[in-house]
Amino acid sequence: MQSKALKSLPFAMLALLLASCATTNSPRLVEDCAAADKIGLFDPSRDLLIANYDSKPDVDDLQAVAGLGSVLKHPAYSCVDFIATHGAYGMQTGKFLPAAELFTLAFGDRWLDAHADREATVAQLAHRMGETISAGGKVWVAEAGQSDVTAAAVERLPKDMWTRVHVVQHSYWNESMTAKEAMQTVVYNTRYHRIQDGNFPDNGSPAFNTKDGSHWPVLLADPEVGPIWAEAKRLSDLHNPVAEYVNPAVSAGGMDFSDTVEIAYIFGFDDMEGVGDFVARFAANQR
Repeated sequence: MQSKALKSLPFAMLALLLASCATTNSPRLVEDCAAADKIGLFDPSRDLLIANYDSKPDVDDLQAVAGLGSVLKHPAYSCVDFIATHGAYGMQTGKFLPAAELFTLAFGDRWLDAHADREATVAQLAHRMGETISAGGKVWVAEAGQSDVTAAAVERLPKDMWTRVHVVQHSYWNESMTAKEAMQTVVYNTRYHRIQDGNFPDNGSPAFNTKDGSHWPVLLADPEVGPIWAEAKRLSDLHNPVAEYVNPAVSAGGMDFSDTVEIAYIFGFDDMEGVGDFVARFAANQR
């Protein structure tokens, strides 16, 4: 099982360490993860998760980062190979919400900054996609925003790899803010999964949007995921009053991590009703 220390290592260093482990009989990390059971649709023995966040102009992405960070800290997900992207936005207006500390708390150094350097981000994503597919795995892209960055990375791959990329999207608004050419790339050339909107109950996706703030004390007091949620809340409270779109759930003292429904779909916990179920499963002090 992959330790938290290993998950925080840079990719190059981690690759060297894993190669070393494969030639010795002591650590069981490599063979444990190689034999790991599927988690929903995701095969942790060979698949890659890419989590893209637009972070513009709504604060829901800030809380969705905390949502995925909480999932990845659960022991059942310790073999998941992942990379996250900050600033994977499309054509929308409004202010980009920088959240480097939040991304580091949630993902260690396994995230890229598309706002600061889009070209390098696209190149790295394409490289990681190609590595995964060449090794027999699939790429699962959770779009907490638009698909422009995803499409740009896919277009750098050989075309026979494109259908090994699965793109999961829950928002018509995100689709409408994606460039037409990018939408054509992901809809017609990758495996595109259009799921129900996570902002609303009783539609087939969990409702990870609520004006009820009763779950905040549990999350903030959690010794493992509390610091992530604290930073997400600080940034949400800071930016929401002046954002181009003022999130009503956040204004009411509740929470909106609706962009986590893509993760729920990929990992197979999309049978949850909403926030309470999520907290019960992924807050360490509630397990």
